[in-house]
Amino acid sequence: MMRRSICLRSVPCALKCFFILIALYVFIFIKDQRKIQKVTLHDKPRVEVRENTPQMKMDLSKVQKEISQSTVKIRETPPMKILPFSQFRYPLDVDLPKLVNDVIENGTTDVKPINVYPFSFLEPMEDICGSSTHKVFLLFMIKSAPGNFARRQSIRETWVNTAYFKADVIRHAFLLARTLNETIKERITQEKQQHRDIIEMSFVDSYYNNTFKTIGGINWCVSHCSASEFVMLVDDDMYLATDYLLSYLHGFPKNNIRSLFAGRMGLNLTTERGPQQKWYMSVADYPYKTYPPFICAGATIMSMEFVKRLQVGIQFTKKFKFDDIFLAIVVHKLGVKPINLPNIHIFPPVSYNDTKFKTVLASHGYGDPKEMRAAWNSHLRILNTMTTSTINK
Repeated sequence: MMRRSICLRSVPCALKCFFILIALYVFIFIKDQRKIQKVTLHDKPRVEVRENTPQMKMDLSKVQKEISQSTVKIRETPPMKILPFSQFRYPLDVDLPKLVNDVIENGTTDVKPINVYPFSFLEPMEDICGSSTHKVFLLFMIKSAPGNFARRQSIRETWVNTAYFKADVIRHAFLLARTLNETIKERITQEKQQHRDIIEMSFVDSYYNNTFKTIGGINWCVSHCSASEFVMLVDDDMYLATDYLLSYLHGFPKNNIRSLFAGRMGLNLTTERGPQQKWYMSVADYPYKTYPPFICAGATIMSMEFVKRLQVGIQFTKKFKFDDIFLAIVVHKLGVKPINLPNIHIFPPVSYNDTKFKTVLASHGYGDPKEMRAAWNSHLRILNTMTTSTINK
């Protein structure tokens, strides 16, 4: 400040006044220019207002209010409504029974399918049913993971072993998907060559691909085992009393065979909405509070006549990630009511040491091959006791 004062004092008075006037003029001009500002908010029209004027305060307040109201509207958008099952509709919204009948009778329809199966079989295995000189009575389609070699072998030795069932022709096929494990892949190749009962599909195996595995099995049996009278979809950790099942099927009313869809039925199952839950389902994908009546995926008994209708209906029904619920949706749209079989046990399973085991048609919980063989041997002892008791009478 001192140096600046000294400089001003050394200038003559008139000249000093001239410079002061120039500086004052420049100051006023710059100040006026600064008072005009151009304001642009969210692509609104460009508005020229003067700083700190009532007009500018009013416009800014108006814009802020509009932005605030817009934000509130976005935040307050209500979530998708969960609907009661009484309002159930599921794509395609068509008369599915009529459409299926048209396809089966005429071989065609004007409706475009929405669920065309995108995978293939690595090897068709066409001779599983075709090698029999008799009509196949019952076909087992057993869903299995690629690495479950011991489980598959225990099943071959027990409840699909044809040595125990002379009166009826039964066949079985294990439904597998691909594995990325080279060691397991090589073992499956050897297993397939030895037993000729492995149907491999072209997708990679995972829990949430079970629907693809189920649909693939249905497609395969319609194409390569359509002469079979009955079909059972079953998991490889299920114990099965095959002779009890055969008795049930022989006694099933002939006039109801067309719509046979039986097993352990679930009713009024509430849809899980927590994203971390195993069976999570978003409202967007399924807006209903409960699922249709369904047959638990571990053991599903059907007539081939119904399987053929189901196979057509699947193509016109939007995919669902849980296989038992997906089948339930198609079955519901076909107007078929599932049949509950209480002697099929999913949870809790029934131990072969339990007194009620002698009435069990099927039970979950036999993933241990040793337990499977023990259960089967227990079943054979029960049958032997029953036969002896009948003879003594």
